[in-house]
Amino acid sequence: MPEKKNTYSRAAVAAVALALFCGVSYALLSATSTMSFCSSACHEMKEQAAELRFSSHARDKDGGDISCVRCHIPADFGPRYLAVKTYSGIKDLYAHLFRSETPLFRARLQKTARRFIDDGNCLLCHDDLYRDARGEQAVTDLGRIAHDAYLGKNGQASSKCVGCHINIAHLPEFDRRLEVNRLFAERMQNKEEAGDAK
Repeated sequence: MPEKKNTYSRAAVAAVALALFCGVSYALLSATSTMSFCSSACHEMKEQAAELRFSSHARDKDGGDISCVRCHIPADFGPRYLAVKTYSGIKDLYAHLFRSETPLFRARLQKTARRFIDDGNCLLCHDDLYRDARGEQAVTDLGRIAHDAYLGKNGQASSKCVGCHINIAHLPEFDRRLEVNRLFAERMQNKEEAGDAK
């Protein structure tokens, strides 16, 4: 009988430990997935947070705020979500604690950062690739050709969404000169002159 009691005690302790681990993990995942965490705890991201606020991707198709994780972490919770979230968290924590590079060398980081934007996240809002996110306007002829390729109608697409759609949420200084970024650059310039981009 004492042996059974020990087995039950161990099982109870293991269950409580597992519940605590899951609770703490969930709390950490939730706390580190907020816009306020990314833009205030991570001083490296203040500039990117300001750019997002002034971009066409500040809000989703339903008018809700788009936070960092809506683009940079896979939408569906599961092994892939946990793997990307853990990797990103460790990488960002290391950069925050041990790299003194301020501001970030964004030209070098751009290509790597784009790898962390999942097409599935884009398609949550852009479910019809032949219309804008709200379904109000058709895409351009060039957009239709590109999306045909992406969907495999004209062969195999070799790019993710961000392969074509660069600077949709962030706009570093060195990309403001590009004509495709003119409206975004004007919004940033106006906000900066008004003292809002802080």
